[in-house]
Amino acid sequence: MFQRLICECGAELISDVAYCLNCGRKHAIGCGVYVSEKRVHVRIFGKTSYEGFSLKRYDEDISIRNLYEILGERIYFSRVEEVVVSGENRELIEECVENLKNSLYPFEISVSDAFETPKEFFEKLERVLRVKKELKTVDIPPEDKIHGSHSTIIGGREGYNLILTLAKSPFVKKVVPGVIEGNATSIGGGVKLKLTRSDEKGNIRALLIDGSSVQQIYVITTASNRDDGEGVLKLLRGYVRDIQG
Repeated sequence: MFQRLICECGAELISDVAYCLNCGRKHAIGCGVYVSEKRVHVRIFGKTSYEGFSLKRYDEDISIRNLYEILGERIYFSRVEEVVVSGENRELIEECVENLKNSLYPFEISVSDAFETPKEFFEKLERVLRVKKELKTVDIPPEDKIHGSHSTIIGGREGYNLILTLAKSPFVKKVVPGVIEGNATSIGGGVKLKLTRSDEKGNIRALLIDGSSVQQIYVITTASNRDDGEGVLKLLRGYVRDIQG
């Protein structure tokens, strides 16, 4: 039997992820786009379910540019504010981001790692979106989150900006620079921030690397267990990836 979908305002919705034209309420919590050589797969996630579709990447009737315009229009219909892009390789991911960013502005488009299959990507993305939806947030200026007994941050302004990127997350309560060690092997390429793991309390360990110097960074999050901490870890890796390239 067909079940009617009703918005909190009482208006009828065409799907669980639809934007309500009556009250302006958004029901989509995020969207994933996965690009393969043959097709572009999309899932728009709602509070309890998702809506999915895919289109041929090559079609004699439409160009690549028109393909992404169509995708952008369908994604925009749900007014989903966060879109995460993945694919079989970096070239396909970059193609998608480049073509979607104009049609979806000012919505946020994030880049994920490449995955072998859309199934793997969508399952991991859904877990992260659910964690993000359920976790508590903090409203503290990022600069006020950085403190501890070790006031020195290696890497100068670049190192500080990387740490500040972590502090900008609403799921981070505190960022604590730790001890500095000077016997690591230089990885080159300037200052780098590497997020390593979540502990059993949901807090995250990171390493700030500048040449042969390595500084431990402790990230205190709003998560309360390892599983939720892993969700926050994935979000923070996305932030760091965007700034480090």
